[in-house]
Order: sequence, then structure tokens, then C-alpha cells
Amino acid sequence: MTIRVVFLREGTSDSGIVPHIEAIAADHDLDVTVTDPELDRLPKPPGLAVEDKLRAVLDMGGVYDLIVVHRDADNQGVAARVDEIAAAVCAVSAEVPHVPVVPVRMTEAWLLTSEDELRRVAGNPKGRISLDLPPVGALERIADPKELLRDTLAKASGVSGRRLDQVRRRFSQHRRQLLERLDRSGLVTRLSSWQHFVTGIENGLKSARDGRR
Repeated sequence: MTIRVVFLREGTSDSGIVPHIEAIAADHDLDVTVTDPELDRLPKPPGLAVEDKLRAVLDMGGVYDLIVVHRDADNQGVAARVDEIAAAVCAVSAEVPHVPVVPVRMTEAWLLTSEDELRRVAGNPKGRISLDLPPVGALERIADPKELLRDTLAKASGVSGRRLDQVRRRFSQHRRQLLERLDRSGLVTRLSSWQHFVTGIENGLKSARDGRR
């Protein structure tokens, strides 16, 4: 039996979360297919609201056993985002189990847990410039982890001038690479939002499996 999962992401580079959903399923010997719809390519793209995105996906005729919704907490707080996602799913597809993926601040906090990977993605794996990364325990309290990630990648690249401009322009690409390569057994496991992500996906997949029996 294959569990059909639809993943509603916040931005294009958040597609890097998909391999982690697949890996968690594999850890539990579950077969999954994860649909990552590019809603921005529709003739009339939906708005940013989760309910609008979900309606657009279901209007395309997809049938799913599990809905995974990624939404950064930003300044709204985790509880508010979780409630927002639950209300949207209840309004559109209440019979399908769902998993909210809500990093405490932004997904970028996850990506700041591996100095070695930051250097590799920045194109300077043997760099020795200090990146001055915050302690892992402080990452989810950073006001703007996205800006810190931008600055850290620029610093890790070790370049300047036009080459630095090129590095900065590739931020979205670098962000996606970091997300795809994120070490699931590394320091990210100490972040509460990652722990909730893993547990949520595990429980959601089991609920979806049981619902198909």
C-alpha cells in the first residue's frame, strides 16, 4: 500500500522538505508518494492562505491520504499557525489527516545547524573564516534567521565584489540545497520544531496508513 501525501509549502525552496518526509516514511517501512504541487504555475494561482492552496490542489482532482502543510511561525507564533492550518483543512478536507510543519521562527533556523554544510553550499568547503554561528539552543530565538543565513552564506563563500553578488543572488538555490542535505541525525535534532516535525510526520503517516486499511 502506498500512502499518498500532498505537501503544501510556503515557498519554492521549501521543496527540500520532501526528501525528509520520504526518509521518515522509509524509517518505518512505509511506501509514500509525495506530491509537491507548483501552484504558482496555475493560470490563476491561489493566494497565500492555506485554505486557498488546499482548494486549488483538490480542484485539480488529486486524492490524498495525508496533507502536510509547511508554514513558518514568523511573528504569529506556533499555536496560531497550527490553528490556522487545522481550520483550513477542516474547511476543505476534514476527513483527511494532516500534519502542520511550523518551525518556531523560520525554516532557516534548521539550516544554521551545520557549519560544514554551509561552507560546502557556499562553494568554499575548506574555508577557515569564523562564521560566528549562535549556539544551537539559541537558533529558534533569533529574530530574523533568514537574514542571518544570507549573511552566513556570504561570509562562508570567502569572496567579494561581483562574485559575492553572484553568491547572494543564488540564495534561494542554496537554501534549497541546505534543506535537502540537512543531516537528520545532526544538531537539528536538538531543535524543538524539528522534533515536532519528525513526530508529526510519523504520527500522520500511521494515521493515513490505518485509514486505508
